[in-house]
Amino acid sequence: MSNVNIATAGAGSRDPLDRLLPVAGVVGLALFVLFNLVVVVLVLRDPSASSVVPVYRNGALGWWRGEDIFGAGREGFLYLPSFAVLYTPFALLGPNVGDALWRVVSVVLLAFALWRASILAMPSMPARDRLLVFGAALLFLMPSAFSALRNGQATTILTALMLLSALSIAERRWWLAALLLGLAFAIKPLAFVMMLLVGVLYPKLGWRLLVVTIGVLLLPLVNPDPVVAFHLYGLGIQKIMVAGDPGEGAWADITGLLHSLGIWLSDPVLTAIRIVIAAVVLGLAYITKRRRDGLDAAIDIFALSVVYLMLMNPRTEANTYIMFGSVLAVYASIVWNRDRLAGPTWFLGAIAFGFLVQALTFKLTNLWLQPLLCLAFLPFLVWRCLAAPQAATTSARTR
Repeated sequence: MSNVNIATAGAGSRDPLDRLLPVAGVVGLALFVLFNLVVVVLVLRDPSASSVVPVYRNGALGWWRGEDIFGAGREGFLYLPSFAVLYTPFALLGPNVGDALWRVVSVVLLAFALWRASILAMPSMPARDRLLVFGAALLFLMPSAFSALRNGQATTILTALMLLSALSIAERRWWLAALLLGLAFAIKPLAFVMMLLVGVLYPKLGWRLLVVTIGVLLLPLVNPDPVVAFHLYGLGIQKIMVAGDPGEGAWADITGLLHSLGIWLSDPVLTAIRIVIAAVVLGLAYITKRRRDGLDAAIDIFALSVVYLMLMNPRTEANTYIMFGSVLAVYASIVWNRDRLAGPTWFLGAIAFGFLVQALTFKLTNLWLQPLLCLAFLPFLVWRCLAAPQAATTSARTR
């Protein structure tokens, strides 16, 4: 494999991407750090502004008081009771410190996951060079991540845990992969898509994942009043079932795009489409595992899980696309700096730029541009899954 020597890739290089990488790395690092520092300062001043974290805090504190933290309808605490337990340490710190620390932990964990991905993809790259590659990856992430990072969405840490689990699968660290994915499921049931895929495709992981999931589901019953906890657990399951059918609203899944075109499909038709697409996703995941088992296959399966959620999950919001931004960031690092493929790199950059346009024109493009960009990404993802190992990793040693 061929890695970029960034120390000599500046003005002396004829390749535009080589010359651009140091700039992109510095800009990405600066933007990521400064934006999140500003968010932390804003949270310390007013933790309730532009934030979903009070829902987490009230849910955690209310759980231990034996209150119905779920409520009626499709809004409110839409998480498993396990998340209320896991968020408790942050809730006990109070709204200012606890909410700020939650954001710091989420952001650091996601950054660590992207850093680990670059290490596994390019293990021989010098640390100084890797820092700039990491910064460039953050630049691909940020256009789709602004709102989720500002609001303190649990999707941030969910994405980090899913990606870290994929990397652990690539390293054959089965128990760690199961634990990370189990924690992701405890935070948001959206992780269930990836759990199903890897549970089927990796038998050594499947039974471990089952053990961890059972433990995660039983965690909330470790309570001073198990009877009350069991009752609340039932209310939580009912809440999730109700929330799974959110009805028509401001959703950024495939229906957001279809509705903007004046196309309205019935629930049975949408369910049939989700089942068919799920079968296609499983097929692609099976192919990539057979043809490119290892890091590339694990990342492909992570990406397939995310893309399915973006387009098929009926509760996909604009904030949810931080997951898709993470996929772009990982793939950009690989095709730009390991595979040395200019065309795919510019293509991913164009999609990231599309999310920047969406953020700047939110009122005009919200709900339809995000799924459209996700659909545009599909040919790249299918290519990655179907490509032979040599074609995917060493077909272009020079640009």
